[in-house]
Amino acid sequence: MEPAARIVELIAPSLEHAGFRVVRVRLTGEGRPTLQIMAEPGDGGAMSVDHCAEVSRLVSAILDVEDPISG
Repeated sequence: MEPAARIVELIAPSLEHAGFRVVRVRLTGEGRPTLQIMAEPGDGGAMSVDHCAEVSRLVSAILDVEDPISG
């Protein structure tokens, strides 16, 4: 499984439970990869700075535990 697909698998349930929908996950670069996660509120509303912070906290906790990106 590709790392981006694995990340979606890991984060989607928690984000959905918090009221968000994963739009896209992209992992780019070599050596020191960059992870881009795009999400939106599940109700179709506008994404706020507070929403971004909430998504970041949720995703960070999951990625810290699961560590799906080598290096």
